[in-house]
Amino acid sequence: MKYNIKFIITLFLFLAGLHQVRSQSIIVDSLKGLLRNPKLEPEKKAMILSHLGRNLYETDMPSALNAANEALQLSHQFSDGQYSAFALATLAYLNVQRDSLVLAQKNIDNALIYTEKSKNKVINGYVWLRKGWLEYTVNNTAKATASLFKALQLLDGQKAYAYESLVYHYLASIYADLKDPENLKKYTRLSQNSAIQSRDPDIICNAYLATASSFLQNFRKDTSQKKSLDSAIFYNQQVLQISQLQPKRIVNHINVAAAALNIANIYWEFFPKDYKDRAEKNINHALAIARKTKHEEVIANCYGILSEYAIAEGNYAEAERLFLAGFAEVENSAGSSMRVKASMMKGLATVAEKSGNTEKALHYYKQYMQYEQEAYNAAKLSIVQRLGVQYEAEKKEKELETLQERAIFNRKLNFISIGLIIAGLLALVFLFRSYHFRLKSSIQQQKLRTEESARLKAEQELLEERQDKLQKELLAGNLQVEQKNELLQTMRNKLADQPESGMLKNQIERILKEGQHIDEDFEHAKTSLANIHPEFFNRLQQQANNKLTRLDLKHCTYILMGFSNKEIAHRLGVDPKSIIMARYRIKQKLNLEKEDSLDLLIQKLS
Repeated sequence: MKYNIKFIITLFLFLAGLHQVRSQSIIVDSLKGLLRNPKLEPEKKAMILSHLGRNLYETDMPSALNAANEALQLSHQFSDGQYSAFALATLAYLNVQRDSLVLAQKNIDNALIYTEKSKNKVINGYVWLRKGWLEYTVNNTAKATASLFKALQLLDGQKAYAYESLVYHYLASIYADLKDPENLKKYTRLSQNSAIQSRDPDIICNAYLATASSFLQNFRKDTSQKKSLDSAIFYNQQVLQISQLQPKRIVNHINVAAAALNIANIYWEFFPKDYKDRAEKNINHALAIARKTKHEEVIANCYGILSEYAIAEGNYAEAERLFLAGFAEVENSAGSSMRVKASMMKGLATVAEKSGNTEKALHYYKQYMQYEQEAYNAAKLSIVQRLGVQYEAEKKEKELETLQERAIFNRKLNFISIGLIIAGLLALVFLFRSYHFRLKSSIQQQKLRTEESARLKAEQELLEERQDKLQKELLAGNLQVEQKNELLQTMRNKLADQPESGMLKNQIERILKEGQHIDEDFEHAKTSLANIHPEFFNRLQQQANNKLTRLDLKHCTYILMGFSNKEIAHRLGVDPKSIIMARYRIKQKLNLEKEDSLDLLIQKLS
C-alpha cells in the first residue's frame, strides 16, 4: 500500500521555495546583528530586512511579515527598483505560506512593475521565479511555464545556482503533470546539477528527493528495472547522509523526514517483510523530526506503514492501536488537516473490516465520511480562492494592456501637439490622425466589451447545462432506489406471509436476481433519463390536475424512455395486461380521448 507518494510530491512543491544556506538560528542572529550596525547603508538594510523576513516565517510569521513590510517601506525612497521588487517577492512568498493567495498575487504584480526599474538580473529572475511558482500553485500551467523560462533567461550566466535549481525543479514538476517523461528527466537532472553547484544543503536535499521520486516512478512503470529502485534508495539515503554530516546547515529538516519516510515505504512495498527492522528505523527517524516540526502528514504516513506491517502479520488489534495513536497525534496538531484525519479513519475502517468487526468498521467509516465532507468543503474554498487569483491576474493583465495602449496613444498625441506648435499648416493632418487613433481605440474597446459579454454568456449557458445534467442524473438515481426499495418490500412481504420452505427460498432467489438485473440496467436507465427535462413531471401533473400517483409517473417515465408494455411489466414485476389498464387510467386522468395517443402527449410534454 502506497501511503506517502502523493504527499511527497506535494511536499516537494512546498519545500522548493526554500533557498538559504546556513542554520536558521545562526542566519537570523547574523542578520539581526547586521541591522544593529548604525553605519549600515539604507539599501543594504532593505535587503537584509527582506532576507530576515524570509528566514523568520517558520518560527515567527508576524515578525517575518513586519520585517518584509519594513523593507518595502524603506525601499520606496530608492530610485533602483530592485529593493522594492525583492521585498514584494518576499511578501508574496510569505502570503502563500499563510494561504493568502490573493495578496500574494498583488505582491507579485507590483514586484514586476518594480523590475522595470531594476537592472539586477538576479533579483528580476527571482521575481519571475516567484511568479511562475504562484501560477503553478493555482494550476495555471501555461503561464507558470512562460514565467519560469523568463526567470531562466534572466538568471543565465549570473551564477545564481540555487534559484536556477528551483526553476528547473518547477519545470520538472510541470512536465511530470503533463506526462512528458523526457522533459521530466531533463529538468530533474538540471535541477540536481545546479543544486550541487549552489553548495546549499537544503537545495541539494530537495533536488535529491526529486531525483529519488523520479527513479521510483520509473520503477513502478517497469518493475524489472531493479537499478531504478536502487537509485531511489540511494538518493534518499544521500539526503540522510547530508543531514548527518552538516546538521547545523540544514534549515528544512522536513526534507530529511521525507527521505526517511520514502525509504521506509520502499522497504514495505518492495522488500520482504523481514526488512521490517530497517523500515522501522527510518520511520522512527521521520517521526522524531515530524513531531518537532508538527508535520501531521508525515506522522500519519509513518503510522500508516507501521499498521500495514501489523495487518500483514494478522495482528489487527496492533494495527488498530497504531492507527489510533497516530490519529491522536494528528488530532492534537494545531493545523490538523481534515484530509489527513479522513485518511486515518479510512485506514481504521479497513482494519476493522479485515478483522471481521463490521460494527466497528461502520463506526469508523461514518467518521471517515464526516472528515471527508469537511475536507471537501475546505477544498471548495481553496478552489474559489485560486479562481479569484486567476481572475485578478487576468484583470491585471488587461489593465496593463490598456495602459500600454494608452501610453502609445499619448505619445502619438504628444507628437501631434509638438507638430501643431512647430507647423500650423500640419494641424489638420495631425488632428485627423488624432481622430483616427481615438476611433481605433474606441472600436477596440467596444470589441473587448463584446467579447467579454459573449464569454460571460457562454459561461452562464455552460453552468445551466451542467445544472440540468446533474438534476437529470439525480432523477435517474431516485428511480433506481425506488425500484430497489419495492423489491426489498416484496421480499419482506413474502417472508411475512409464508412459512420457511423450499418454495419460499426459490421466490426469494428470484427477487434477488431481479434486483441484480435492475443494478445492471441502472447505467442504461441513467443515460436515458438524462434526456428528461426536470419540469417533465410538473407538466404531467398540471395536465392531469395533480391526479397522477407515483406509480402513474413511473409508467409515464418508462413510456418516455421508449419501453414497450412487456418491458415495463417486466421491470415492475406485473402482468402485461395490467400495464394496458394502467395506460387507460392515465389517459383518463390526462383528459385524453380514446383515439388520442398517450405516447405522443408524453413526448410533447418532455
